[in-house]
Amino acid sequence: MSQADKARAFKALHVPENPLVLYNIWDAGGAKAVAKAGAKAVATGSWSVAAAHGFADGEAIPLDFALIIVERIVQSVDVPVTVDFEGGYSEAPEQVAANVLRVMKAGAVGINFEDQIVNGEGLYSIADQAARIAAVRKAADAAGVPLFINARTDVFLKADATAIHADLMGEALTRQKPMQKQVPTASSRLV
Repeated sequence: MSQADKARAFKALHVPENPLVLYNIWDAGGAKAVAKAGAKAVATGSWSVAAAHGFADGEAIPLDFALIIVERIVQSVDVPVTVDFEGGYSEAPEQVAANVLRVMKAGAVGINFEDQIVNGEGLYSIADQAARIAAVRKAADAAGVPLFINARTDVFLKADATAIHADLMGEALTRQKPMQKQVPTASSRLV
């Protein structure tokens, strides 16, 4: 199965009213075990990949090293692989897109992409994050792979510990709408 075929198969697993359960793995051995157990796709978790290799979460694992791990994971299984790519290892849309192309070159067919400013404060503005997602979509389309973009908001994660999460739903939904409108082929997830 080609990478583009795997990307389409991964997208097809996302069915409204029937959530896709993904098991986060951190190495090729974990990917093989999960696939052998019947998983239709595997996902990495940024924290678990970093921790398994002696790094902190938050893009502390060097990108080149992370890509070696992704490539080993992809080569170890026949199912689609999606990668928790945190904030894309850059703020600039063009550099994020270039970095995502490297993830795709390693064989991934999906990314989890956060709107938090990694190792910074707060979240990207809606316009800035939409531009980052649009750059990723454009680059993936140009590469001929229908990359699955899980556009994630970290409204709840970045909230003050005393915040009432129900009060944050409005902001989370506000952040979601432009992402779907400007990049309709992206998925979105509230975290």
